[in-house]
Amino acid sequence: MPINIANNAKPKLRFSGKRTGVSITLPIGWHQESSEDPNYATDIYYQSLAEPYSPCVTVKIIEIPEAEYHQNNYQELSEILLAEQAQSSFSQTLEILEQLIENIDDHPTRIDIFKMIDEETKMPVTQYQVTIQLPSSVCGIVAIMKTEDQDFYLPIFNEAVRSLRLPSN
Repeated sequence: MPINIANNAKPKLRFSGKRTGVSITLPIGWHQESSEDPNYATDIYYQSLAEPYSPCVTVKIIEIPEAEYHQNNYQELSEILLAEQAQSSFSQTLEILEQLIENIDDHPTRIDIFKMIDEETKMPVTQYQVTIQLPSSVCGIVAIMKTEDQDFYLPIFNEAVRSLRLPSN
């Protein structure tokens, strides 16, 4: 039986979110930390904290008040996040590379991939943004990388998102 070397090129590690309950698979060499964000359960995965825009993945669980809950909260959150990024982008230009509606771990999911100029560093960055509808919350995932590194990291983030296992809150 042939081995698919492309998928096995780098060994992977499954992380279990300490704060979010979301598990994700990333290449060995990534690290995990939990954020002390008082508003949202947050887990952060990164390769190195030494340089700006060393790739990192932030996973948050955003509870939705019962009165505001509906089946498209994830779509609403995506639109709000895109609008916020467009406002804060230094160049005022946000270039959308891809928008997808999928099902991840049996939950409706929206993926937005876009490029912008970071206001602080003036550096071109690519953001991989995912919102997932859960029974009483939305799982938001943001992965940021330097645009020059996107060809290397986008496949890693695609694979990581498809590996997600979500809490059944």
